[in-house]
Amino acid sequence: MRPVILQLDDSLTRQPALEAHVRARGGRVMGAQDLGPALRLWSGEATLEILKRRLAAELPECGEADLVFAGSGDFHHVTPLMLERALAQASQPVTLIHFDNHPDWIRFARGRHCGSWVGRAARLPGVARVITVGVTSRDIGAAKAHEGDLALIAEGKLDMFAWEAPDGRDEVVLEGRAWPTVAAMGETAFLDRLAAEIPTSAVYVTLDKDVLRAEDAVTNWDQGRASLDFVAQAVRRIAGGRRLVGADVVGDWSKPVYGGGATAALLKRGEALLDQPWRRPEPGRADRVNEAVNLRLLELFLESAA
Repeated sequence: MRPVILQLDDSLTRQPALEAHVRARGGRVMGAQDLGPALRLWSGEATLEILKRRLAAELPECGEADLVFAGSGDFHHVTPLMLERALAQASQPVTLIHFDNHPDWIRFARGRHCGSWVGRAARLPGVARVITVGVTSRDIGAAKAHEGDLALIAEGKLDMFAWEAPDGRDEVVLEGRAWPTVAAMGETAFLDRLAAEIPTSAVYVTLDKDVLRAEDAVTNWDQGRASLDFVAQAVRRIAGGRRLVGADVVGDWSKPVYGGGATAALLKRGEALLDQPWRRPEPGRADRVNEAVNLRLLELFLESAA
């Protein structure tokens, strides 16, 4: 597995040990901070197309799966680009395993949003199913679920295993389907269930570190209840006996810089004020915590892909 640092913000540039480990394992560092402000939070298709072309030019296929660290969770909508690359090499159906504190399934009119990419990813040719794990967000509750791409459930493309339900119940019910929560099942029983739910022999993993509890990561978003140990166990179970065709990691805190034009920047700033915590962590601590997590994830994924 080839490790890659994709620099869309400055979060990963402040993690020298991660870069050293990536380079020591034959990995690559790709600078794209000039695109970051336009991509941050949401983006038009043109900017994503520029990034897609750069990925093709600077990260040519090498016969290995890629593990991409991409900075803030504000960039989670780049995952379909990574997934498309993995699908092209996989030549077989793939299940996308999505660890996140949010469902990332909203219907968004202005382009691609870090909270809207799941629908696009689920409908890529070759994706058999998306399995979302760890949500605690009210986005899946009765008051907000109608904003999501619920057609994914009717199409049999999405399973939603929340950590806990917004209404406190032991299951999440959407469009007539019900999934038990991780908290209700217990972590060990859930991991057995997760392994049984994967319908393909190939998997792609995308991890937003906001799925983790606050002591295990520092992000730009509200955070969930999963421990890093739980995620590590889950990745090992997912990859056991299956082909890991790629993975990406987002969720590193960085000070937001918005772009894409004056109007877009203003809209993004307003949206962030409504949706993201107002607190600003101490940057040095954020870097230390997130680098330690990234180093562990690097070893985890390389080991799991071996």
